[in-house]
Amino acid sequence: MKNIFKILSIFIIPLLFGCSDDDGLTDVDNGAPVNLAMDFTITQDNSGLVTILPTGENANAFQVDFGDGSELSEKFAPGGSLEHIYPEGSYEVKLIATNLSGDQTEYVQTLDVSFAAPENLVVTITRDSVNPFIVQVQAEADFETNFLVYFGETTPEDPISILEGETATHEYQNIGTYTITVIAQSGGTQTTTYTEEIQIFHPMGLPVTFENPDLNYLFYTFGGGEPVLPIIDNPAPNGVNNSAKVAEYTKPAGSETWAGTVLTLNESIDFSTSNKLSVDVYSPAAGTPVLLKLEDHTNPDIFVETIVNTTTSGQWERLVFEMAIDPTQSYTNVVLFFNFNVSGAGETYYFDNIQKVPMALPLDFEVFAPEDYVFTGFGGAGSAVELNPFVDGTNPSEHVVKGNKGMNAETWAGTFINLDQAVDFSQGSKISMKFRSPQAGVTVLVKFENPDDATLFVEAPAVTTVADGWETIEADFTGMPLGNWKRLVVFYDFGNPGTGTDYYFDDVEQVN
Repeated sequence: MKNIFKILSIFIIPLLFGCSDDDGLTDVDNGAPVNLAMDFTITQDNSGLVTILPTGENANAFQVDFGDGSELSEKFAPGGSLEHIYPEGSYEVKLIATNLSGDQTEYVQTLDVSFAAPENLVVTITRDSVNPFIVQVQAEADFETNFLVYFGETTPEDPISILEGETATHEYQNIGTYTITVIAQSGGTQTTTYTEEIQIFHPMGLPVTFENPDLNYLFYTFGGGEPVLPIIDNPAPNGVNNSAKVAEYTKPAGSETWAGTVLTLNESIDFSTSNKLSVDVYSPAAGTPVLLKLEDHTNPDIFVETIVNTTTSGQWERLVFEMAIDPTQSYTNVVLFFNFNVSGAGETYYFDNIQKVPMALPLDFEVFAPEDYVFTGFGGAGSAVELNPFVDGTNPSEHVVKGNKGMNAETWAGTFINLDQAVDFSQGSKISMKFRSPQAGVTVLVKFENPDDATLFVEAPAVTTVADGWETIEADFTGMPLGNWKRLVVFYDFGNPGTGTDYYFDDVEQVN
């Protein structure tokens, strides 16, 4: 038994010593984590990105409660950091540090996140090339989160929110002046605002007259000169152009030979009835080549152009351009080149009334096809544009009007044609025409009516002095009132019944 005890004692003693050693390890304790702190690094780009770097003693793991209601972070070792995105605001960020024994210490530190106002705000406002009521807005800036766009048409107005690279589009319902406001938001309370007034005009189409304040007559120049042409008072009204407003174009000295000006229409030119356009031009010199070019504004490779030379200087004249158009194409750019192919010398030109050639005085019956001159006979008379059967030195024209006063036609029989422009007798008090009658002493009554009310009219007679020959006769309208005189009426051998006689007339114009 003694031996057994000794043996047991030998085994028990080391066991007791072993237990004593384990108890000693448990007693080795560095204490709870202390001296906790957090270093916040806030990215200065209004993104709200914050880097959190914890520090402390006696910690072998950290967790962070971000203080914004989001989930607690995963545990991470000392020396590590976290990134977290915050909205603008103040947050109580909690650091939880754990030691090897599982003891925890919490530490709370205030984080203030504030955003700077966006910088370098650039706003681009673009008008739709087809519909002038449609406007598009784009914006870019530094340190912005998004943009709020107000178009200023209604109050209150719900803004359109866009990001950089996106477009806000609005179609106005009425013409007028509006204020577009763009607010660049920082993601916080700081913002940057841009405002710009924009004027909404009616769609631009032919005719271009410079008289309508609700239209935007925006002629840009190229090859030299003012960026945009000025619209001025008519410097020299006459019978061809008595408009109040005209465009002024100066071709600067040394400018390109191809310098000119361009207007973009909001609708394609309708050439269904005629391929001719007219432009009233005031040139400092006769013989000046004027090039009229029409383009598709979406594809400048699609174009048609014609050159016509001026025939007078220092006064208005109407130039007619016959355009070899392609009916399958669209023409929306109107381009004018004055003194084309010659460098500028500082000379000034004026132009006005770009339009499909109007049915207006002077009438020489050469501009349109004969069938486009629509005359209406009455009282037993009739008329039509035909080839001149009596070409001579007095009237070498190719086409004239042939009228016939039928047998037993009414004493007041005649013919009329409606005009596109009213006759203004302040620009020429007499009406001149070339006339051919089989006998002298024939009374030709010239009358102008308001086509909307035929009871409103003015009239004046002229009498032939030549038989069977062309002559120029004049009807004197001196002192006649202004009116909507857009119907020209001609009575042959007025006051006598018809005898089946043919009469001819041509070159109806205003003179003084």
